Amino acid sequence: MSDYSADKLQEARRPIASLMSKSEKAQQKLAPGTWQHTMLRDNLKALRIASALMDEEPHNPDNFTRGDLQEALRALASMASKTEKALARFSPGTSQHTLQRNRLEALQIAETLVRAEMDQG
Repeated sequence: MSDYSADKLQEARRPIASLMSKSEKAQQKLAPGTWQHTMLRDNLKALRIASALMDEEPHNPDNFTRGDLQEALRALASMASKTEKALARFSPGTSQHTLQRNRLEALQIAETLVRAEMDQG
């Protein structure tokens, strides 16, 4: 299904898992119904879909509706755009730059996997 090597997918899992953890912690501090809480809920759903698609075990394509995949794609694109803007603020070689670069690459891989899943459906 994927043009990515097992190593590349393994590398992408770490930033995705980190984003999920940070988003879950942030969401707990927000009141349900606020736009921030809703955004994090949508981002978390997208990250969970991406994580499932990165898993080496075959998954059931019926697990995700076309609407789920479209929403995931929108959320991942939004996260990637914000990450690109953050990346530009840090000097190459700094830990912050490396973190944002790795996060951006993982989000781009996730977007590709979601698009491929949509094309299969």
